[in-house]
Amino acid sequence: MKIFTIVLTISWLLCPGEMKEWPTHTICKTKDFEAYYKSCDPLQDVGISFNPCSRNLKQHIIAKIGVTLRQDINLLSINTRIYYNGAYLFHEEKTLCEKTAPKLSFCGKRKGEFVLYNHSVKFGFPSLPKGEYFITLELLNENNYIVACANATLYSHPPV
Repeated sequence: MKIFTIVLTISWLLCPGEMKEWPTHTICKTKDFEAYYKSCDPLQDVGISFNPCSRNLKQHIIAKIGVTLRQDINLLSINTRIYYNGAYLFHEEKTLCEKTAPKLSFCGKRKGEFVLYNHSVKFGFPSLPKGEYFITLELLNENNYIVACANATLYSHPPV
């Protein structure tokens, strides 16, 4: 009976199911601001949150990102693209972890470990202008494997 249960569980895990992509998650929603994201890594979902939920960026925002590693991260880079109302706005590639100079606490973590980024973020402008923002984030390790990947959509609605 145990073997049957194990075989059934493994086949259930390995068989393709109905889900073709990860669901869209709501980060937050207020009268003047909405934020949603979806993992673009076909094998794993990520967790993202930030607080407070506001288009006002004068204050520090606490950003949290959680993921279980499928790859080691001796070297880690982030690739960010931002679109505003459908038009390409910005692209940045930045190294977050290097073998000789780790900048973040999770640099050097190994496959299977859970990583939680939980830090305050400060932006260089007071608020998001009215509009729709689409942001792609990719974290890549030294072998160019995706460590985490997400697509976020932000809606900024100034008060009337």
